[in-house]
Parts: sequence; structure tokens; C-alpha cells
Amino acid sequence: MSAADDARVTTLARAAVERAAPEELPLFRATSEAYLRDPSALEQRGGKDELLGFGVEAAAVLVTPVALSVARDVLVFLGEQIRRVARKEGEAAVDRIVDRAAGRDDDAEAQAPDGPAELTDEQLEQVRALALEKAKLLKLPDAKAELLADSLVGSLATA
Repeated sequence: MSAADDARVTTLARAAVERAAPEELPLFRATSEAYLRDPSALEQRGGKDELLGFGVEAAAVLVTPVALSVARDVLVFLGEQIRRVARKEGEAAVDRIVDRAAGRDDDAEAQAPDGPAELTDEQLEQVRALALEKAKLLKLPDAKAELLADSLVGSLATA
């Protein structure tokens, strides 16, 4: 992933951690840097403790590494969704631009989108399910997994 992708991951994960585990914010930068150096370490080693070098009992409660991993998966999913919509609506957008260039912009305003597209309720439900599944796969306790999934959805819905 690119530096811009990493920035998106950390931004989304930080927003979720602010809601789900604000007590972890002082360690967020160090945790995110460690995660971004080796994103697969969390899954390959099977535990959050080895990612940061903390003991099992300290890392068992950390939401941040899981939030970073889940945020990455969520952003990949959203990218796929947005690309699908862009392909579908791209042809109409090109036609509007050609119409404007040809001086036929009388109805171009009526066809122009009102602003950035928002995620649908269905997409937000899919994000929540994806986030919850991933958090549980990474062995986050159920209550924290639910809170993290809800926090991610909340961050996306209010962005």
C-alpha cells in the first residue's frame, strides 16, 4: 500500500480507537508505526503481544493493532465499492463533460451530482459485518469487537 493508503488506514483506525478505546491514544502513534512496518505480523504471529513486544497480559486488551488491521480491510472494501459505482456512473459523467464542452450545458446542472456520495445503509452494514468478523478473527473479545465495529461504522457515517 502507498503512503496515502497508510495515512487513510491510520486516520480511520484512530477515529475508531478514539471512540472504542480512548485510553490507548497515547500509544496510538507507536502502535500504528509498528503495524505499518509489518501489517501481516498481527495475523502471522497470531497475537497482538508479539506485534509490539509487550507481554500477553498487556496486549490482550489492546484494540489499536486490531483497529489498524480492520481499517485496512474496510478501506479495501470501500475502494471496491466506490470503483464499482464509478464504473457505472462514469459514462454519464463523461457525457455531461462533453455536453458542457460542446456548449450544451443547459441540463448539465440538473444531472450533476449534489456532492460526495454517502455510504448507503447496506454498505455500512457490510462494513460492520466485515469489521466484526475481522476483529473476532484477530481474537478481540466479543464486547470490544462489537464496540470497534460500531466505532468504525460511526466514523465512516459521520465523515
